[in-house]
Amino acid sequence: HKPDRFSRAVVGNGIGRSRVKSLHEYLGEQAGVPVHYELMDLAQAGEPVAIEKELQRCMEAGFTGVNVTHPYKRDAFRQVHTVPGFPTGLTSVNTVMFRAGRMLADNTDYSGMYHALARNLAERPAGKVLMAGSGGVGLAIAFALLRLDAKVLYVYDTNRAAAEALCAQLEGTGLQAEVVDSLSETMQQVDGLINATPLGMYQYPGTAFPEAGFGQANWAFDAVYTPQRTVFLQHCEVHDMLTVSGLQLFLYQGFDAFERFTGIPVDVEAVVPELTNMYREA
Repeated sequence: HKPDRFSRAVVGNGIGRSRVKSLHEYLGEQAGVPVHYELMDLAQAGEPVAIEKELQRCMEAGFTGVNVTHPYKRDAFRQVHTVPGFPTGLTSVNTVMFRAGRMLADNTDYSGMYHALARNLAERPAGKVLMAGSGGVGLAIAFALLRLDAKVLYVYDTNRAAAEALCAQLEGTGLQAEVVDSLSETMQQVDGLINATPLGMYQYPGTAFPEAGFGQANWAFDAVYTPQRTVFLQHCEVHDMLTVSGLQLFLYQGFDAFERFTGIPVDVEAVVPELTNMYREA
């Protein structure tokens, strides 16, 4: 039985330009269920916000669930029950479902990253991977790489302590993770490159990866998707690497969240071409 209507929201700071509303409403149209989706920009409150109170308020208001974004994913993790099979050691959530007075949560950055990479890499092994950036998205990416049987993850961050903290969090997961101090040198030793920094966004132009380091790696992923063809991915294309845009992560985390909220699986083959065109940059 399909409910008559699914109400949900995204809560976070500075989300006025988020495309997630249009994505979920489009998926609802394709599935034949009305979706009402709100953007709740908590930064506009003008004072510190307790995410547990916002989650409680949304649940009491009758929402099906909410997506949680920056900077509340780790705080939200401490307020919820995680879904069965949730990876041990992953300490952030971005998708909270309200079920009979309980908050049940998942991290579809992790599952969406896995599905996006698995689909794009196809039979190509993840191999050895170098990731620039060690924030929240980096943690979700690391768990996706674990599921993809990556051999080793090298982590670089201008804040070395943050890279060390990420590697420490991955101890015992089965993914070998090491901090490195040189991007260009390590780039010569890996199969895949991942940008998990904001570098490449319109407001943070540039790239973390020096041009001199290219030549060995054969695939790349950029978590940035505005713009879709970042300077980093353009450099990768010059070297004939398989490139995966951050738009893929955005789409697949949305597909997984939609299924979590509604119980309705997304027909990926049918919607990916249309959505890719829909979000194509002018």
